Amino acid sequence: MRTDGWLHRLLVALSGITLVLVVVYIVLTQDNRSVQTEINQRQQFINQSIRLGRINDALIHVLATTAVSNNDDKLRDLLAQNGITINPATGAPEREAAPPAAAPAATGR
Repeated sequence: MRTDGWLHRLLVALSGITLVLVVVYIVLTQDNRSVQTEINQRQQFINQSIRLGRINDALIHVLATTAVSNNDDKLRDLLAQNGITINPATGAPEREAAPPAAAPAATGR
């Protein structure tokens, strides 16, 4: 009789632990899915930014070439207002150097 009592308690305890582990697994799986969704959205933004950057560079190049070939001072001024200077010899656009980014604050981990 005594053997049956502790064996029953052991099996109930193991069943409870198994149930807790299943619940923890479900919660972690859901959390993982939400993190994966966020990562996928960020990656999509990065990919779109790269494509838009190429289009932006092509547009700037065409505008600079047009400004040089047509001697368009208004277009040169527009490009200059946006930080783009034109090399008069080649007509190639050159971006002005961006100001140095501030160093990120150190975290005390």
